[in-house]
Amino acid sequence: MVLLVVTLAGCTKNETNNQCTDSAQCGNGNKSIQGSKPTAMLEVAKLEAEIREGVPMKQVDNTYGIDAKPVEIKGGGLGVHIDITVKNLGSNPAFIPKVIMTFRKSGYPEPCVGIGGPLVTTATYSFTIPDDQPIESDGSYLHKTPFTLSKEVTHEIPPNKYEKFTLTVGPETVVDQANPWFGVLDITLERDGGKKVKTGPLAVVNTGGNSMFYPDGDSWFIDKKNNPECMKRNALAIREIMKTPGLTVSKEFASLDKALSAYL
Repeated sequence: MVLLVVTLAGCTKNETNNQCTDSAQCGNGNKSIQGSKPTAMLEVAKLEAEIREGVPMKQVDNTYGIDAKPVEIKGGGLGVHIDITVKNLGSNPAFIPKVIMTFRKSGYPEPCVGIGGPLVTTATYSFTIPDDQPIESDGSYLHKTPFTLSKEVTHEIPPNKYEKFTLTVGPETVVDQANPWFGVLDITLERDGGKKVKTGPLAVVNTGGNSMFYPDGDSWFIDKKNNPECMKRNALAIREIMKTPGLTVSKEFASLDKALSAYL
């Protein structure tokens, strides 16, 4: 860590603790410098997102009828993980008791091939979008936005430290052959004392359950059976999201935009 020393009117300030080290009074007369940093200064240093394993999931195969039992996916299933790196440049710990997600967009690309199948997967995320989340209108594949989800947490960032923590987000249920869910969201970290630190917008997309449309490594597999005109509408919708000012995108969302560009 680089130690920055500032000399003002016969007194010095160590930027790591905002204290005067000279015997002379300085600043506001109480051995601290006016305009110095708060004792806990929290900022988001980095925001990233990608699909990884580890989300608690259960799957039901309805091939066996209504008596089918949910089976837990060993090691967890694939889902969106959001990694937030925060820095505290103050001299005291910073506490985050609550995280809020505000969704600008949420929903599914228009299905461009027949869907339906026996498998139903239920997931438990840090932020789980419930199955009964209101949609824009009958027949729509988009949720009514904006809406918010919140979660009580217990994150502490020590003074003069960087800390990374991970949030997961996604729909409660994934139906067999359903398209991937996508979302555009802002994240608010509520600090002790009611102060708020905001970051975003962030665009993410999950794997879905469609064997004809899913992320595949650094690209996407899109089966030729998908209707081209329908896929063009999806491509235009994703491209419009990419124009959002200040947008951060997950690796998979960026590759989805690139893959769909073939339909434009």
